[in-house]
Amino acid sequence: MKAQILVIGDELLAGKIKDANTQVIAKWLLKEGFELTRVVITGDERENLTQCLKLAWQDSDLVITTGGLGPTEDDITKLVIGEFFGGKLVENPKAKEMAIKNYARIDKEWSPDTNSYHLIPEGLEVVPNPAGLAPGLACAREGKLLLSAPGVPRELKAMLEGPFLELLDQHFPTRQNDQRLLTIRTVGIPEERIFFELMPNLWKELSQHGKVSSLPQIVGVDIHLTFKGSDKELQEKKRFWRERLEKSPLASYIWAYDLKPIEEVVLEKAREKNLKIAIAESCTGGLVAHRLTNIPGGSSHFYGSVVAYHNEVKTHILGVKKETLKEFGAVSVETAKEMAKGVINALQVDVAVSLTGIAGPGGGSEEKPVGTVCIGMANKNEVSAKRYNYRGGRDYLKLRFSEMGLHKLHNIINDLDVS
Repeated sequence: MKAQILVIGDELLAGKIKDANTQVIAKWLLKEGFELTRVVITGDERENLTQCLKLAWQDSDLVITTGGLGPTEDDITKLVIGEFFGGKLVENPKAKEMAIKNYARIDKEWSPDTNSYHLIPEGLEVVPNPAGLAPGLACAREGKLLLSAPGVPRELKAMLEGPFLELLDQHFPTRQNDQRLLTIRTVGIPEERIFFELMPNLWKELSQHGKVSSLPQIVGVDIHLTFKGSDKELQEKKRFWRERLEKSPLASYIWAYDLKPIEEVVLEKAREKNLKIAIAESCTGGLVAHRLTNIPGGSSHFYGSVVAYHNEVKTHILGVKKETLKEFGAVSVETAKEMAKGVINALQVDVAVSLTGIAGPGGGSEEKPVGTVCIGMANKNEVSAKRYNYRGGRDYLKLRFSEMGLHKLHNIINDLDVS
């Protein structure tokens, strides 16, 4: 079954905010048995929005819109959908009741003077919004379904997991979810080396099992194999490719066969081996710790992070020698080693990584340009460090540094013998 996403908002076209919803909806659609064929981003302009809606409706079984359901004048999605399906806005008792309850949930009294949440196009169904104020919409006609949600990511997510899922079950009860995805995740190697040097026949081999795509990531490449089949067939293909690739030149670069983020994999491995982990961060400013603490239950094995942004913190908290900083500099493998060992001692953990680098835009030199990062790796008995050089702006470099730091932490945990 075919699906399309219509993302609505002038602020998206102007670059004022990022689209945070498409990926969430796309994953949900794949899980629920729909093939996403098109994503369109359009502004809050009636003629363009109507045309986009027309094209999406005629080519799809399911259309999902996000945005434009709020209380301000540019929120015209509800009006346009009503006109498209031939119904004017009228007071809807169910919508009014929802508005009153939604406002009561945040200890406020709803008033029709400040919004039109109680007005719904004739012939459309009002859909509860468990996490916000503006109700969603649904319209089922011609064997097709339109679902409309606010653009706020947490509100959309709550609707996908609740009322929208119920509507799918109601209107497409016989749908089959036979789309399966096998992902081979690599780190530290570009596409050219994978497909033209190490394994020139890999793409052809994978294509015999399904549709292949290759997506460069922050510090690696994800290879996706999409095919129609059962969960059993997915596990069989996963076993086959594990065995095939573990004997290949690509083996040392592969770190996962699913789409879990590296921070989740790190915590799973730490839990599996019952290891306490910690981070010492300078250039990333706590980003690695932030990513680890985004995973529920991480506190059982992630003990903490020391953000040693200033050299005084490196020396006083982590025990980095002043002589090391003077001779080699803050961004050096020598400093990274002492930071990693220092955080193990300070927080009494089993393994740790440290990151010290130059994220720019200033601070670089010919010897240590912007994009240089030194990552220290330590357990209670050993310590090492390595220098890397990346390109990009400040935010992207910090993300790349944090990604590689997590991969190094993953390597330490994998390699540590706890028997």
